Amino acid sequence: MTPFDNRLRMPFFSCTDRGIFFQGIPSLRPLLLVLTLALLPALNGCFGDDKKASGPAPAPVRTAQVARADVPRLLHVVGNVRASASVAVRPRVAGEIQQVHFTEGQDVKEGQPLITIDPRPFEAILREKSGMLAKSQAQLNKALQDMARYGKLVGGGYVSREAYEQTSTHAAALRATVQSDKAAEESAALDLAYCTVVAPISGRVGALSVDKGNMVKSSDASPIVTIDTLSPIYVGFSVPEAHLPVILDRMTTESVPVTATPTGARPELGVLTLVENTVDTRTGTIRLRATFENADRHLWPGQFVQVELPLGMGEQVLTVPARAVQAGREESYVYVVDKDNHAAYRAVKPLFEYRGISVVEGPLSEGEQVVIEGQVRLAPGLPVKIVE
Repeated sequence: MTPFDNRLRMPFFSCTDRGIFFQGIPSLRPLLLVLTLALLPALNGCFGDDKKASGPAPAPVRTAQVARADVPRLLHVVGNVRASASVAVRPRVAGEIQQVHFTEGQDVKEGQPLITIDPRPFEAILREKSGMLAKSQAQLNKALQDMARYGKLVGGGYVSREAYEQTSTHAAALRATVQSDKAAEESAALDLAYCTVVAPISGRVGALSVDKGNMVKSSDASPIVTIDTLSPIYVGFSVPEAHLPVILDRMTTESVPVTATPTGARPELGVLTLVENTVDTRTGTIRLRATFENADRHLWPGQFVQVELPLGMGEQVLTVPARAVQAGREESYVYVVDKDNHAAYRAVKPLFEYRGISVVEGPLSEGEQVVIEGQVRLAPGLPVKIVE
């Protein structure tokens, strides 16, 4: 066979993963191009399936309906318990602790002795001041007698007017000395009384910071003991300022109940008694305080509790499952599945929660489907697939 025939035996084209390549005689290439175009339908296997480009796969999500309902308006916040009164007991005089009259952790009554400071130095000072008072009182009595006698004699010309005035001045000076000595005696008696340190309020005492035999003084930085009143007791908490008008309206017409629940204990019922006079500009919250009788001592100073504050009934408000509300950097939001099964972003404002239901304000309509599971895979406009 001639070389020309051998070239005719070579394939006119070859299929590779990069496409079709023409081979053979250069002069026959236009003819081969025409034949290739005619055979394109038969060459689909060479290129593979020409599939239409598709977008991302739908994200699986679970949804729930937006509903309108009457929902109790309950605020749930964390509160902190503190004593209704707390006094750090410090001595008013310096001396050695001679006796302790209480047991750490016990309840004490107002006026009950707590400790006794050695009274002997103060008893000696009191005796000294009493002696000085007695001396000045005797001198005053003698001066008054002299003034009375000179008053009679000055009228008969037996003593001069000047001598009489001197006795009168001396008596007045001694009268002032007596008053000063009386004040000194009273001060010494008060210091002696301060040797017995008594409870200024009724409550529960804490740990004794200074043991018997130690020296104490009024300038000590640490108190001897602290007394806290546990019944009644306070619970402080903060709520968003948006609720302030409702709270104030309720307080003017009725007592507002507050429930505090310590960890692992039953709820305690109290009454809202204080609304602070200033909103915290840093957090946009207002500080409130509730008072509890705490007869069973279930609430303890420093304890954190779950506080529930009822603010009436929300009538026919928009509700979504609490799981649907997501916290963004600047706002809260939910994802809604639109009629084309795409995710739609909706900014909302949560008002309050009740038993897993969030009451919200925003561009939502009753009956719309909000996403409650799968939000992490969503973005506005992405296709979704609702799963059961």
